[in-house]
Amino acid sequence: MAGLLQLLILVAKGFIIGIAFVIPGVSGGTLAIYLGVYKKLLHSIGNIFKEFKQSLMFLGPLFLGIGISIVALAKLFGLLLEWNSFIVIGFFIGLILGGIKQIYTETEGGKPNVASILSFAFAFSLIILLIIFGKVRTTTAVETIDISVGNLILVFFLGMVASATMIVPGISGSALLIVLGFYTAIVSNVVGNILDFGNLLYNLEIIIPFALGAAVGIILISRLIEYVLKHYKVQTYYAILGFIIASIIAMFFEIRDPATAADFTNQTPIYSNVFGYIGSNWWVLLAGAIAVIVGFVASKQLSKIELKEGAA
Repeated sequence: MAGLLQLLILVAKGFIIGIAFVIPGVSGGTLAIYLGVYKKLLHSIGNIFKEFKQSLMFLGPLFLGIGISIVALAKLFGLLLEWNSFIVIGFFIGLILGGIKQIYTETEGGKPNVASILSFAFAFSLIILLIIFGKVRTTTAVETIDISVGNLILVFFLGMVASATMIVPGISGSALLIVLGFYTAIVSNVVGNILDFGNLLYNLEIIIPFALGAAVGIILISRLIEYVLKHYKVQTYYAILGFIIASIIAMFFEIRDPATAADFTNQTPIYSNVFGYIGSNWWVLLAGAIAVIVGFVASKQLSKIELKEGAA
């Protein structure tokens, strides 16, 4: 019975981590830290061939939960983002804010030295540069991907990049796909419609190379992060803090005005007229503030679960 309970807990945690794939700005790595599975996730992926049975027993239920989450929630969260991204993203901003203290404790309370400050500054600046690149980019979003050898290779590399960034705390793979212009084509139109059997062949032609690329990206980046966590723990966690704090800014830039378009990726970001948006949508500001508080409290509860079970 205890084994079954642990399996269900892992599936549930995977389900929560999977949400990061469909919510722009939310990092799967950050959620994995809050849920207490990050270190074990890195180790299991990086040593899957050396410790195949043990790794599979951990990764199997976790990735099952992630898969269920992506399939079940891609369409739902797509609709919620189209309805009002201010409220939805506000919840996840609160979720991230609530866990910052927990991550800071991993620095072992040491005073930041030059290396730690540089690590924080580099990580923070990287996300800010990603934001700037995304805002100055003029290429329109891709709606569909033509099936060709070249495009399938492109999808493979998109999977590598998106998965690699998702496992780094504070970096959102879905936000990166928006910056690159492929969020709608992959997440909204394929993952969100995976159960549309009328387009099953096309969906599989996109999903399979993307998933293979994601697997390769996760394996490569997990080994790297596990190494730096082992040898440069304090500096690495300061870099993670830099990624996470900057990601809160990045998430704000993903909030859009639903009155400007039906599709989320075509909606106008509110930062272009934030005071005008808030002035005419005061109830959204109130609901967003409540969502931030709910997310913050939820994060604290996740931290308590992690502390009870012990860092994984």
